[in-house]
Amino acid sequence: MAKLTISDAARVTGVSRMLLYRYIKAGKLSRTPDGLIDTAELLRAGLMLQTSDVTTPVTMLHDVTPSAVTPQAPVTMPVTEAVTSPVTPAASTETRTLERLVDVLQRELDAARERETMLLQMLSQMQQQNQRLLDMPRTPPPPLPGPGIPAAVSAPRGDMRRRIVTLLQEHPEGLSPVQTRQLLGLAKDLGQTMKAMARDGLLRRVGPGRYAVSRS
Repeated sequence: MAKLTISDAARVTGVSRMLLYRYIKAGKLSRTPDGLIDTAELLRAGLMLQTSDVTTPVTMLHDVTPSAVTPQAPVTMPVTEAVTSPVTPAASTETRTLERLVDVLQRELDAARERETMLLQMLSQMQQQNQRLLDMPRTPPPPLPGPGIPAAVSAPRGDMRRRIVTLLQEHPEGLSPVQTRQLLGLAKDLGQTMKAMARDGLLRRVGPGRYAVSRS
């Protein structure tokens, strides 16, 4: 096999010198100690060779006489070596690899755009929900006891009994639970409360459904 320079190897294979340098750096091609590339290395790397002329020195000896042998000058004979290999060029392989890489990147980009669109939709929905919550009328706090508001809502049990006893002291004839509630301005029915007070000895029954303060 012939040994060629980088320029000759590029011319013979029909590729650029830059590609050959990349092959050498990647380990696909190896160079001789004097920096040349054997054509066998080019074939091993999958490159297609064109016809190249390699001059090979051939030394021939010619006998002058049967008894004496005289060395003759070497004669150089042109030897033409034509090697053609149906190998796919490396450039086509690199092109296919780049095309597959572009397809993968395009799919990843499309997926990222879909995720971005979904997140924007979710954010918009959350903003709309928050806005609806802000627009809803707020529930007012419960009113505090005051004029015109029944005090029985917040009055404790002991305070309620004291008010009943104080009112019945002003009416010794006795009052019914309905009359007591109306006079105190309460909304709560006092029937059970006044019955319990009678059991506890605070009130006494003076008639059907009427109570007065128990005599001490």
